[in-house]
Amino acid sequence: MIDRPRRLTIRPPRTRLDKWPRRAPRRWTLRALFSIPYVVFALIVAASGAAASPNARLVERTASIEWAHADAQWLGEIFPPVSTLLAAFVPGGEITLSIIGALSAGAFLQKIVEIMVQRRFTRSTIVILVVALSVNPLFFYNATQNLAAFWGLLLFGLGLSHIVRFITWGNTESGFRVGLYFMIAVLTDLTALVYVTAAAISAPFLRHRRVGVTGVRRANALVLLYPAVAALVSLSVLNWLFLGRPFAGATLTAFSGAPDQLIVAAEFFMSLEGVLVIAPVISAWLIAIIVRRLGATIISTLVFAAFVLGFSLGLLPDGSTGNIFIAMTLMAIALIPTARTQTTTVLINVVAVLQIVLGWAAAVTSTTLGEWATQVFSS
Repeated sequence: MIDRPRRLTIRPPRTRLDKWPRRAPRRWTLRALFSIPYVVFALIVAASGAAASPNARLVERTASIEWAHADAQWLGEIFPPVSTLLAAFVPGGEITLSIIGALSAGAFLQKIVEIMVQRRFTRSTIVILVVALSVNPLFFYNATQNLAAFWGLLLFGLGLSHIVRFITWGNTESGFRVGLYFMIAVLTDLTALVYVTAAAISAPFLRHRRVGVTGVRRANALVLLYPAVAALVSLSVLNWLFLGRPFAGATLTAFSGAPDQLIVAAEFFMSLEGVLVIAPVISAWLIAIIVRRLGATIISTLVFAAFVLGFSLGLLPDGSTGNIFIAMTLMAIALIPTARTQTTTVLINVVAVLQIVLGWAAAVTSTTLGEWATQVFSS
């Protein structure tokens, strides 16, 4: 009997846009494994009966909207529409929102690992950065208790990764994806109004592939911001046509008490908790300097300033904590290029380990997180 020669399966070389893992069942399995800790945490919190969370307040707000009203008064009360409509019409209320957030966390972490694999990060860097981002109380809290802010941050992080592909690599498809990610983020979370705008305006400071082309920086900023601006203008026009005013609901009340909020913000950043909130920004600067991408320092600085502005204007909802830490960690992951030397890899890993320490320190000193955890454990 003659043995037939075995047919060799030759895979094409991996490119920086390939999915990881390559097979869909393995990708979904990885997403499920990442989701398990957050789902378990969400169920434990739900069993405790604790209700003082942003998800609970979102459900309470949507319950007060008169959807069957004869006029269009509800149109001014649904902003941001994505999170509001989701909370209003999914069954189960707060626990369902927690489970959705937990599952979203798993899918997002797989995507973050995929981005780092595409950029050929070392395994040590991937593990440390994933731990820094996801294995701390701030990420668990936002994933399971603050769906609107969490989705806004996830979409912001994915948009940042595509900004690099669009501006530095010249990938036009990624530019349109950034616009869509930013648009949905703005329609999901009020805070995204400021930090998405800051990221899009500062993105032209990154190194461009189309060097010497007139107007390319303005054109890139327009591509990134146009979908979000168009969506906001459309909602304002609808409010003006049906209610007689362009702003209503959350957008109208968000800016009340801004001077007092600004004083509170200044006092907060003078405390230990405030210093630990600023520390991740410094980490983002260090990584940008290490990889010689100085434009990233401008983006991280403007995004941090946008968070402070959002808090001062009342755009940051009560109960939000850890937003700056998560955003700065996502920026570090999204904006780091492929490490070319062993020294660069070691330095990035050192800063990433520091980020782990800062995340836990910020969680331990967080007043909001401490009060919520006390209520959960006492229940």
